[in-house]
Amino acid sequence: MTAGQKNAAVLDLTHGGIIIAQKMAQLGYNVSAIDVYNTVDPATLADLQNNFDIKTSKSPIPVDEFDIIVAPVHLDPNYEMLQQARDMGKEIVTHHKIVGEILSHDKTIVSTGAKIIEITGTKAKTSTASILADMLSRKMNVVLHTTRGLEYWENGTPSLIYQGLSIAPGSILHAVDKTASYISSNSKSKPNIVPDVYIFEVSIGGTGYADIGILTTLTQDYRIANNTAWASDAKMQMLDNAKPGSTVVINCTDDAATGRTLDDSVKTVTFSDSNDCNADVNLALDEYAIIINSGNWMSVINAQHGYDIGSYTTAMVAAVTAALEMGIELDIIRDTLAHFGGLSGRMREQVFEGKTLIDNSNSGMNIISVEKSLVYASTLQIKKKGRIIMVLGEEAAQVCEGLPPEDVSGFLLQQGKNIDELVLVGERMHAVKYENAHYADSLTQGLTVASGIAGANDLILSCVKCFR
Repeated sequence: MTAGQKNAAVLDLTHGGIIIAQKMAQLGYNVSAIDVYNTVDPATLADLQNNFDIKTSKSPIPVDEFDIIVAPVHLDPNYEMLQQARDMGKEIVTHHKIVGEILSHDKTIVSTGAKIIEITGTKAKTSTASILADMLSRKMNVVLHTTRGLEYWENGTPSLIYQGLSIAPGSILHAVDKTASYISSNSKSKPNIVPDVYIFEVSIGGTGYADIGILTTLTQDYRIANNTAWASDAKMQMLDNAKPGSTVVINCTDDAATGRTLDDSVKTVTFSDSNDCNADVNLALDEYAIIINSGNWMSVINAQHGYDIGSYTTAMVAAVTAALEMGIELDIIRDTLAHFGGLSGRMREQVFEGKTLIDNSNSGMNIISVEKSLVYASTLQIKKKGRIIMVLGEEAAQVCEGLPPEDVSGFLLQQGKNIDELVLVGERMHAVKYENAHYADSLTQGLTVASGIAGANDLILSCVKCFR
C-alpha cells in the first residue's frame, strides 16, 4: 500500500485515530478524520485542520470520493460510512493494519533495525510483555509499551518514559514518538541508548509489522462491533497479518489459532501451561517450583513467594517461548523467573498502611479474575484466621469496558458468604445493593475505607478495574 494522492477517511478519533490521521497525512494521503463517538474537543479538531490539513467531521460523510476507509475492528459495521464503503466496494483497512504500514516508513525503527514484538490476547498480555522485557533486557536495550506505561529496560531494570497511553493500535505510534524524544534527550549521557527491541501490548489484534507476534490466549471471549463479531476473530489479525519470515507464538490450547493456515514462511511456535496438549514449550507448577520442558530438556526453577504464581503461568511460558526465539540463554531465563516477584495490580501481596493487601486491581480484570483472587485470599486467611475485606468495582472513566454491575451482583450472590466486609467502588456500583456494603468513588478512597475497617490479622483484597 502506498499513499500517492489517495483520499482516506479515518473513522474513530477516540481510540487512537487522531495520530493515525496525522501520520497518514505526513505520508501523503489526503485525509478526512471522522469523530464517530463525538468525544473530541473543537480545539483538537481545529489543530488537525490547521496544522495537518486534515478535514474533520463529527457526522458521517459520503464515501464516494474516498479510496480507502480506515476503521477500528470494534466499530459497528452498520455505521453509515462503513456500510456505504462495503456497498461500493471501497478498500477498508483496520487501524491495526494501517499502523503496520506507517511503522514500515518510520525512520526511528527502520534505521536502527530494531526487532518488533507485539502481544495480544484476552488475558496475560501485560504480564507476558513485562516478563519478556525483563528477560531480553539482560542482553538488549528494550522499549516496553503496556497498560503500565512506556518503559526503557536495561539490564533487568526499567525507566519510565511516559505514562497514560492506551494499548489501542494507534498508541504504538505515540510510543515510538515518545521513545524518539527520550533517546534524543538522553543520548549524551547514554550513548548506547538506541533500542534493540520494541515490545508492544496491543488490544484486539496485531499490526502485521511484528517480527514476533504473541497470542496469549483466546479464552474468556467477548463480543465487539455492536455484538456482531467475536474479539477472538479480530485477535486473529496477529496470525492473518503476520509478515513473511516472522514468527508467531501461540497457546496450543487455542484450537482456532493452532488450526489457522499461515504463509509458508511464517514460523509457528506453541506453548502450554496445562496438560491439555504437548507444545514446543511447556510449563507446570509444583507448588512454587516452576518446571519448564521443551523437546529433550527440562529445567526446574524455585520461584519467590509473595504473589499468586498460578495467575502468571500463561505469561511465564509465553515469555519463555518468545525469549528462546530471540536467542536468550536458558540461564538468563531461569534467573529472571527465579527473581520475579509479581507485578503491581496483578495478584501481588504487599503491605498497605500496615495491613496485608492482595493487589488485583488492573485494566484487564474481570469477574473471573475476581473469583480466582478470592480463592487465593481465602487460602491465605485459613492460616491467619483473619477476615477478608474486599474492595470491588471500577474506575469507569479510565477503562471503557468497565466491570458490569450485573456481574458484580451475580458474584456477590454466589460468593458473598466468603467476604467479611465489602467496599464497592465507582458510580455504577451504587446500583449493586448489598447489605452493610461501604461505597467509595475511587480505588484510593476504597483502600482507605478498607484499611480503616481491617484489623491486624485481616486481609484487604483489591479488585478494581482501572488503568494501571
